[in-house]
Amino acid sequence: MKYWMIAGLLVVLLVSCQTTDSVEDPASTHFIKFYGRDGDQTGVDLVALPDGSLVLFGTSRATDSTSTQWYVVKVDAKGTIITEKVFGAPGRIDEARDIELMKNGNLVLVGNTSKGSHRDAMIMTLTPDLVKIDSNTVFVDFVGTAGDEDVSSVTEISDGFIIAGSTTYIGSKTPVAGQADTRDAMQLRVYSNLTKYPISWQQSYGYYSDDYSVKVVEGTVAGWADYYVFGATNNPPSGHPTVNYNFWLFGIGSQGVPFSQVTPSGSISADERMSSFCYTPSGFVMTGLVQSGSSPSDLYFVESLYPDPVNGFDALAREKNLSITLGSSLSGRTAVARSAITRGFLILAEENGFNGNQNWILTRVNENGTLAWSQPIVFGGEGIDSCGSLQELPDGRIVIIGTMRTGRPDAGEYKMTLVKVNPEGKFEK
Repeated sequence: MKYWMIAGLLVVLLVSCQTTDSVEDPASTHFIKFYGRDGDQTGVDLVALPDGSLVLFGTSRATDSTSTQWYVVKVDAKGTIITEKVFGAPGRIDEARDIELMKNGNLVLVGNTSKGSHRDAMIMTLTPDLVKIDSNTVFVDFVGTAGDEDVSSVTEISDGFIIAGSTTYIGSKTPVAGQADTRDAMQLRVYSNLTKYPISWQQSYGYYSDDYSVKVVEGTVAGWADYYVFGATNNPPSGHPTVNYNFWLFGIGSQGVPFSQVTPSGSISADERMSSFCYTPSGFVMTGLVQSGSSPSDLYFVESLYPDPVNGFDALAREKNLSITLGSSLSGRTAVARSAITRGFLILAEENGFNGNQNWILTRVNENGTLAWSQPIVFGGEGIDSCGSLQELPDGRIVIIGTMRTGRPDAGEYKMTLVKVNPEGKFEK
């Protein structure tokens, strides 16, 4: 597989540097910005504000420290820092996961926090100027027993928020031969002031298998489900002779109780693990990686129409491999965004098949699920570069956040990285 490689400049930039101050700014021809301080800073997610500024979200770890904190940076349209904040406490491991723009113009952020043997979910609200409003730590609990929670995303709902992810508190289930019950999909719910819903709300759901949710959204079809859950499970559906992962969709009621109707999707011999979600005018799109055995990973694309009022997720509009060879041993992270300009989709992922290093790849998919670009575009230099998220701006340009390693590939620091390209995915000169 050949690629359009437009990140050659990055290979030149990422040499012998340990601080962002010493990184040459190539803004005259390429929009590539590095953010951080002493130590490592990752880029996970971003939101664009109505005034054209961006808020970037990631994790920060100081040199010689085992603690990590949330790192939030507000920048203007040129990428210049307006303000930056670190949220966290010494001795804790705080991991950034998702940031969303609320209907009232404020921001909601979620991630993991731990100070011992297990992680809990942390949620926080900020003003657009990054002033803290509220925060809380919540977890799946039954009669005081807690598990390890791993957060995927947060969604604003009519009276608060729902946090998706997974929990190792799996309760008591009937064992299934040949399977292990490792985690359940999480649907933690909090009020607008971030206090947790009462125990009457069902906080998790899963089979005797490995289950997780990527996104939980409020229902759009009256008479069926109050909320829709999107994720993955390795509970084999009917007709699958072996245990493997498949995308997973189901509805839950007003108290979080799941409906029995679910729709796993995927092949009978490969693992399809969902990792990103976006809305469409007629339903939802989900992306992730698909891998069969030791074969290289590929991007997997699933589109579902809005549920039928009677049958729920009765049928999928389309599901397919995108035939992009990504390599193996990847994190599995992807990001998908609806394009208002082309009415198709932008997909961000990782690959390590181009030059032996892990890079970002960007591709565009048409509204019918076919590839709009004959080859994906690769961003990266030497070493491990991890993708975060992306968003299309009103003028069609694309902003991408992730993490790139500065300095030596085996010893440099990681920096939050922001890239802006034109609608074709290329730098503007």
